Amino acid sequence: MDRSDPWARLISAAGAIGASVALIYVIGGASLSLRYEGFGLPGQQAATVTPREVLLAAGLRTLAVWAALGVALVLALRALPDPFVRDVAGRLRRPSGLLAVGAIALALALLLKVLWPLAAFGAVLAIILASVHWKAQPLRRIVVSVLSIGLVAVAYEADRITYEIEWTCVDVAPAAGGTGERICGMLVGQLDRGFYLGVPGATDRTTDKAGRYRLAFIPSGHVEQAYSRKQLARVIASKADARREPLRSRPWDIRVR
Repeated sequence: MDRSDPWARLISAAGAIGASVALIYVIGGASLSLRYEGFGLPGQQAATVTPREVLLAAGLRTLAVWAALGVALVLALRALPDPFVRDVAGRLRRPSGLLAVGAIALALALLLKVLWPLAAFGAVLAIILASVHWKAQPLRRIVVSVLSIGLVAVAYEADRITYEIEWTCVDVAPAAGGTGERICGMLVGQLDRGFYLGVPGATDRTTDKAGRYRLAFIPSGHVEQAYSRKQLARVIASKADARREPLRSRPWDIRVR
């Protein structure tokens, strides 16, 4: 297909927009899954009942800061003299450069208690190499840069222990002959058929800390009224401890359940 053809450009633009939306959607789903997992909920299951527009908003919010930093890095590389950037990329490919990179990565893995700096180090290297070796192929450079930024964003979400959540209370209509109740929890999804809330479990009397959250569904027909507010919340104790273990003691993958 001729790239000078207006229809070809339109199709390419539509494809790029579709791919961008898909990536934002995936990043949003991954970040919310990690958030839900931090509160003891089944992350993947909870993400499936989260409205799509919330997933997209979460993806945009997660990528915003890291995308700005990634763009700044790309612009900085473009501002540097080409021979200098090529020399740096060439040094990275030599045995001494590979050894230095491996030593830095190993040191980070042994010393850090959070994953995102290690992911950021790898992302910077990937963007530098892509900027040199695919200088004449902007699409490949963009794909590598976007995927690298997305990896850092997800790694950062996997390390967080506090989140701003939407705390929602739902007044349930009284059952026949009974009394109504109020159910409060972290809003997971508000759909036509009802509310999905992450409701805190019973408090552990030995530690005075909340237990795992449970996913509760309140049908819309049972709802009298509902209200929400933003608030900061800390993940459950077991997840906070796990997210602050040294990297050398963790599995080497980000699990989204």
